[in-house]
Amino acid sequence: MRHEVLYSTAGIATQILVTDENFLMLLDIGDGTIRDIVEKLTSFPINKPIHIFITHSHYDHSGGLYSFLGFLCMLNHSHPVRVYSPEGSIEIDAILDSFLSVQKNPLSYPFEHVKLTDGDKVELNEATEVESYQMQHQGSIIGIGGTDEVPSLGYAIFRSKEKWLAYTGDTGYHKNAERLVDRASFAYIEATNKIGESNSYHLTPEEAHRLGDLAKNYQLIHTRYESR
Repeated sequence: MRHEVLYSTAGIATQILVTDENFLMLLDIGDGTIRDIVEKLTSFPINKPIHIFITHSHYDHSGGLYSFLGFLCMLNHSHPVRVYSPEGSIEIDAILDSFLSVQKNPLSYPFEHVKLTDGDKVELNEATEVESYQMQHQGSIIGIGGTDEVPSLGYAIFRSKEKWLAYTGDTGYHKNAERLVDRASFAYIEATNKIGESNSYHLTPEEAHRLGDLAKNYQLIHTRYESR
């Protein structure tokens, strides 16, 4: 298995690719995912099941979902496609309802939407399992600050019972984030806030590094987009 960040900028998009000989996985699916997939993968159609794990419903983490599902139809993809999202993510529900409602032909692939809560485990195959961890996040508007809380999950991928990869999505610093990252072989950790700009729904670089020290290796992602 391999993992890499396809793109990650807060307020624009984030998508992480995990590839295995038996499946393809996306951790979040922001706008531009089709472009990023085409640039990274040389073999189409994608002849394996696809698992899409969405941390929360904000557009920069889910904005590429509709178009990617349509892209798979155009490719005549025939393997199962499963979308996993936090229970209560009504925006994800609406995207999927809209996509499915306008299809004039049956989908070329078996499709399933799985709603997850804290502590749920998904077995992808005998050696690979994904566990969800409740995170702490809410919306924000420049010049206004935080808005309503949103259902948000982080994900840990286990290989042969070992925590191979952890991904926080967007979150403030809290004990569950520590549990998610603790002893992971590698962790992707958001670091949206600037130094000294602490709040309950994003991490500062200092907080992100503190989390990262709990893992064996880590990378800070999802740094803030600055208006030009």
